[in-house]
Amino acid sequence: MASLLKLLFLCRIPVICLAAIYPVTAARCNPIQRILLAWEKQARVAIVLPAHPSVTEQFAASELAAYLQRISSASFSVLRRVVGRRRIIRLEINNGQEKEEYAIQIRDQGIILSGGSDRALLFAVYGFLRQLGCLWLAPELSCYAGHAEYIPRKTELYYENSHDIQAKPRFIYRKLDVEEGRSHDDENLKQIIDWMPKLGFNTLMIPLNYGGWGKVKWDNWRKALTPELKKRGMLIEVGGHGYQNFLNAAMDDSMLFKQHPDWFGKNRNCQPTPDPYSVFNTANPDAVQYLIRQVLQYLARHPEIDIFDFWPPDGARWADCKELIAPGSPLDRQARLVNQVDSAIKKMRPDIKLEMIAYQPVLDPPRTVFLNQDILVDFCPINQQFENQIFDSASSNNLKYAESLLRWRKTFAGDIGIYSYYRKYAWRSLPNLIPHYMQQDLKWYAMVPVQGISTYAEPGDWISYELNHFILGHLAWNPEVNVDTLINAFCRARYGPGWKTARTVYDALENTVRFAGNIPYTMLKPAEQIAKAEKELTELLTRISSSQKRASENREPDFSKLLPLIQYAVYDLQIQELRTGNPSLARKKVEQMLQFLEANRNRGLFILPDKNILLTFLKRYGLTPGH
Repeated sequence: MASLLKLLFLCRIPVICLAAIYPVTAARCNPIQRILLAWEKQARVAIVLPAHPSVTEQFAASELAAYLQRISSASFSVLRRVVGRRRIIRLEINNGQEKEEYAIQIRDQGIILSGGSDRALLFAVYGFLRQLGCLWLAPELSCYAGHAEYIPRKTELYYENSHDIQAKPRFIYRKLDVEEGRSHDDENLKQIIDWMPKLGFNTLMIPLNYGGWGKVKWDNWRKALTPELKKRGMLIEVGGHGYQNFLNAAMDDSMLFKQHPDWFGKNRNCQPTPDPYSVFNTANPDAVQYLIRQVLQYLARHPEIDIFDFWPPDGARWADCKELIAPGSPLDRQARLVNQVDSAIKKMRPDIKLEMIAYQPVLDPPRTVFLNQDILVDFCPINQQFENQIFDSASSNNLKYAESLLRWRKTFAGDIGIYSYYRKYAWRSLPNLIPHYMQQDLKWYAMVPVQGISTYAEPGDWISYELNHFILGHLAWNPEVNVDTLINAFCRARYGPGWKTARTVYDALENTVRFAGNIPYTMLKPAEQIAKAEKELTELLTRISSSQKRASENREPDFSKLLPLIQYAVYDLQIQELRTGNPSLARKKVEQMLQFLEANRNRGLFILPDKNILLTFLKRYGLTPGH
């Protein structure tokens, strides 16, 4: 199997699109053409919409006009028709393009921005603005104090190119996932939604009711977010873990379990149990029909949903009782149930895409059930080991996932997405920066091939993972993009003259944390290896801290948000080193680190548990309270 993985990795498929930051295919080569857009605060082009524009088309035009004005200080008109022979930027839908595809073309009358859908037209606008030098580094979260994007200032504004630009994303589904929602609210979710299409993401995933707790719940944000998502043509994905959202013991005034105990799962004594983590009796047709009715009622009340996630409970138990083995393996039981739900939904809402999960005990494809091909499969390598690539046979964890994914691709012709862990809750906001690692993973995923990629995104520690999010947005369009060029562009836009120092920090974190830090499934290294990594980061921290003390005098770049990331990584490595020989000192260092993390809470850097913080971190490091 390892040789198959290596062969698949080496036999690369042709590149489908070029860099999302410069998404160029030379469909029409000419000498360089220059179109004057603005001169001395005067617009020299008008923006022209179709005669009957959609809400998203109107929004795309307003975004283009607004950013062009910010660049040039000129006011740009948005028209429904061409007046005279003036130069124009025409926005249009091109039905000959795929839904996610866009183009930027220079023609006799000016510039044409086109897309295969409203959403793609908005991507075209942001792609055009990138060509003019705009970079959207992160959402405009409060922690950035108005400095989340880079917009150049030009009194003479030209668009110039020698060829048409055509861009098509390699991954159809490009998602950000709210999941646990530890730091989300109406306002920062709107800011994230505003940022998503600027980086080419097209889907926001929000739980129907995470954990059944009522806190992270689509209905809590639905009214505020739906208009923002629809205005941008974004896909709304709702659901997540929880057959129990549609069939549980508390339903029907808590009478459902008493009246129909045979509908529920069974414990190890083969007695019916109301435990929501025990998967209900999927072989009982009445139970299945009850659940389907609940699903259909929910979707009827939520016409805004584009993708519906129908997943078992997180940590689901499928067969505590041996009697439950008779209806088939969990793999086949899940597939059979998902098929039934999908068929019922299609009769009422054929526009909805149903998603199932390949995760934990139901990771592999079904063995005897043919899964409906229109279903979207989200493949979850939750225990991925980040010292090695997902396709690397040196990691038994990763090899298991790679082999399973290839089995899916061999037996299932429908769309498969990767539910990635490129920002993971279990990292406890530790800055595990992995831009080059993500690229190698995504190159392999593109060759499998899969059709989607997603990642968790929390405002509370966005700064810790901003580089991962920024790079992933570009890689989702083109895994072959030059990652070093992207990182350099990010650093220049964020830190100006200090960009090389910032790049040194990002490189140091990338080269130390995932190998020597406390990342799940990374083996504890020898003390001397950890000490070497800790020394590198400590020297970097000292040097940059010294320069920050002179910042106000010498106008040094502001590294105040970068320094805490280095300090956290240093604390982590010091604890790792102490774990190898002095657990009691390691515990004291954990307490010191937690004081530092508490001092930086609510700055967009670190998310801490609401309770049992010390115990949580001691457990993370394999330490006991008695140490």
